[in-house]
Amino acid sequence: MKSGFEGMEENKQSVRASVSKFLETELLYEMLPNSGQVLVLEKGLCLLDVIELSLSHRQEAAIVWDPSTMDFIGVVTDRDMLNIIISQYNQDDMELEESQIVARLKNKTLESWRQENSQNGLLFVTPDDNLFIATKKLKENRLHRIPIIDQKENMVLGILSIEAVLRFFVENYVADSSLFDVSMQEFNIGTSGTIITAPSNYSLIQALGVMASHKLSSLPLLDDLGRVVGVVFLSDIPQIIRSGLYLNPQSEVLSVVEQVNENEDCGLSRFGILTSDDTLKSMIQKLAVSSERKIYRLVDGKLDMIITESDLFGYLMVE
Repeated sequence: MKSGFEGMEENKQSVRASVSKFLETELLYEMLPNSGQVLVLEKGLCLLDVIELSLSHRQEAAIVWDPSTMDFIGVVTDRDMLNIIISQYNQDDMELEESQIVARLKNKTLESWRQENSQNGLLFVTPDDNLFIATKKLKENRLHRIPIIDQKENMVLGILSIEAVLRFFVENYVADSSLFDVSMQEFNIGTSGTIITAPSNYSLIQALGVMASHKLSSLPLLDDLGRVVGVVFLSDIPQIIRSGLYLNPQSEVLSVVEQVNENEDCGLSRFGILTSDDTLKSMIQKLAVSSERKIYRLVDGKLDMIITESDLFGYLMVE
């Protein structure tokens, strides 16, 4: 007779196999957006044009085009925008005038910036790939978005996001299993113990530097008692640029975060909260409706765990 632990482990494995099978049977044709508009940037554009075009089109990712090879060679995302801004400053140049920053951005092309920053080649999926392949690429390369390319036509059909995968999963996956009603305390999902944070009195450039060096999509800000009082999200970068806040790199990051959040709560309403009552099912539901697709577990106001879409699929997917 199997013990309760053995039965639970078998149940976990069966559900993980079921989720993987579901992802393997869903082709990316199902994920193509109704409007496949994608911003394409030539590699010879100056960085200022790259930023202005990305902001004006409100695109979360743009494709880089090489006219000499007639091919797509990369993607520009919010993370690249973050790195572009950071690259304009160094320890001796924190008091630059806006005109100086603009001049620097005008004098460097996207191609030269990509070369200096050792940008990798284009990672993409095709419409014939399945969701398992796409999610695995996103997860293993720590990406939030990946282009769907029709190689025969050499055409970008759309951008697939990990958020879209989660949304599709929540709306379409059906399983006859009681595992999803099991307490989250039974699962080892998420990051705890080694969570990267920053003091709330850090400067903007210090906080952005931490995010860039660790490739973070969010950076919790802590007060003197270690409590979370704000969060910088990667998705804040366009607004930080648009509002001109990046021109004051030494300003306190918590003040910047307060300004970019409309309700002035410093980003605290943009993640879900994990409680002791949560099951796997309720956690997934909270993750799906969270504006930043993140779940925090707080103990006396202190951050104890973070769960992201990548954590969830990393647990549910089996080879």
